[in-house]
Amino acid sequence: MIVAIIGGAGRMGTYFARYFLERGHEVIISDIRMEKAREVAKQMRVKLSENNILAVKEANLVLISTPIEVTPKVLTEIMPEVDKCTVIAEIASLKSKILPALREAAARGIRVLSLHPLFGPGVQRLSGEKIALVPVVDLVVEKELAEKIFPEATIIPVDYSFHDKVMALTLALTHFINIVFASVISEEDIGILKRLGGTTFTLQYILSGAVMNEDPFLYASIQMDNEYAITYLDKMIEKAMSLRNVIKSRDHKAFIDFYKEIRNLLLRDADFMKTYEKMYRALEAVRREDC
Repeated sequence: MIVAIIGGAGRMGTYFARYFLERGHEVIISDIRMEKAREVAKQMRVKLSENNILAVKEANLVLISTPIEVTPKVLTEIMPEVDKCTVIAEIASLKSKILPALREAAARGIRVLSLHPLFGPGVQRLSGEKIALVPVVDLVVEKELAEKIFPEATIIPVDYSFHDKVMALTLALTHFINIVFASVISEEDIGILKRLGGTTFTLQYILSGAVMNEDPFLYASIQMDNEYAITYLDKMIEKAMSLRNVIKSRDHKAFIDFYKEIRNLLLRDADFMKTYEKMYRALEAVRREDC
């Protein structure tokens, strides 16, 4: 199979280039960052195309790994150039603005997939990892196709609007928390904090560090292009201010009530009581890696 990866010089693009190469497929990459793309192509020994249209001409699978706001434009650009036997898959983390272009491609008889890998480019293997599948035309056909392309992964179908709402909580909200946390501790002596910080701080520092090592343009899109994000950010800030006021007033009873109410709600999750143990297992794994 010939796989064309548009945005192939990016972190996820590079990850999937390696994934398909390891499975014996021919890989072509294209990217507007030509200098970086040349380096990636040379290092990975893949073919570099001068532009997106040339990249997709002979491809059996086109994987679009571009910024969220660019993806619809790329879809529109390559649609007239691909064979109807070609599969076009995009992996953006938000879907509402991309679905119209995918449906247009499907109306032309092109097979399309709207995927969202629920992992980052640092993952070592797809076994046990999850990929969200947003149905474009036919859920059954598209799920079968996604499982054929990524047989090791778990494919999870989800409606596009619900997907974006969940991403506001699992991506936008968590990124926001970690960016703010990093902003506060960055003004302190991090060396001392790391020496004196306990389990919770250590893991939180790792999470915030991972967030701050990502692409700021991608993270800006996740915050600003998701219509649900600001609703949950406002809700979090409102709750943070409520708790802050309880702490400022030194109202121990109100704090304990606030805490217990949240814990009781979380107990609806059958795995909630295992989180404390999982935290220490995660820390042990980190320490073993550091050794």
